[in-house]
Amino acid sequence: MKLLKTSILPIVAILLIAVLGQYIYMVDGQIDWFRFCMVFGVPFGIPYMLFVVPIGGSISRGVGILALNAIIGALFGCVIAAVVLIKAVGYLAWWSFSSVIRLFRRN
Repeated sequence: MKLLKTSILPIVAILLIAVLGQYIYMVDGQIDWFRFCMVFGVPFGIPYMLFVVPIGGSISRGVGILALNAIIGALFGCVIAAVVLIKAVGYLAWWSFSSVIRLFRRN
């Protein structure tokens, strides 16, 4: 159960985001890195978005600050998604290696 929660589900989630988000971050057969970070960063960075409610000023200033907060949160989320993927692949490799070792110790 820990293998499923720690390794397989995060890898499947990132692969699903990559397949479905391909239509957003691919432009003319090239990867647009800003869109790539937004596609991967928003699902992982929502809890870390810095929502600062602007008091005073105009509406356009407030919308600009919220858009900037969403972009910064998505960039943080892109880094978090990379760390989650590295940890999931590392745990999967460790689990498979330890399973092989346990199998040889029994024989």
